[in-house]
Amino acid sequence: MIGEKASTVRRPTRAEQRVITQRALVDAAAACLVDAGYAGLTTRAVAARAGVAQSTLMHHFPTREALLTSTVTGMAMRLADDALEEIDLAALRRPDQREAVLDQAWRQFTSPFALGAAQLWVAAWNEPELAVTLSEVEKRLGGIILATAAALFPVEASTPRFVALIDTVVSLMCGLITAIPISGQQAVDARWSAMKPILLDAATLVLGQ
Repeated sequence: MIGEKASTVRRPTRAEQRVITQRALVDAAAACLVDAGYAGLTTRAVAARAGVAQSTLMHHFPTREALLTSTVTGMAMRLADDALEEIDLAALRRPDQREAVLDQAWRQFTSPFALGAAQLWVAAWNEPELAVTLSEVEKRLGGIILATAAALFPVEASTPRFVALIDTVVSLMCGLITAIPISGQQAVDARWSAMKPILLDAATLVLGQ
């Protein structure tokens, strides 16, 4: 109406804008990693994808290592959230549903986003600083997995065999996905299918019928 003061939209504070920009840069770095691989994860490419000047990126992340640290942490936490949302771990109590749970986990581990993140673990062989960051990330992820398992299986989760079972499944999938660039997705999927019965037998030994 005439005479009414126009409503004003609150602008983000400097601190809020800093967080927004940093999040956009980390998201852009993750997207570069997924689309172009680790070799394509350059500060110039990240800045361009985020729609900011390269100097802006360097202001928020003075070194490439600082950007990698934030990126790998953000990607790992997103992967954990996605896994907890998509994988029905409670169904492991039902023997007839265990294979479906394993396949849910495999789909999560072989999603484009997860395969992009996996390249960081490979890169850690030659980047000690990245290896330190990934070590901390793995501890956090392991804690999330075990805490979730303990909530669903309070009795079994206290046994070494249960912890070893979880570690075996995760380690096996992590190892298999490194073969995808070499053997191809179809061949690796076939290997996974051949290994599943062994994992299901192990689950029966630990979780029972």
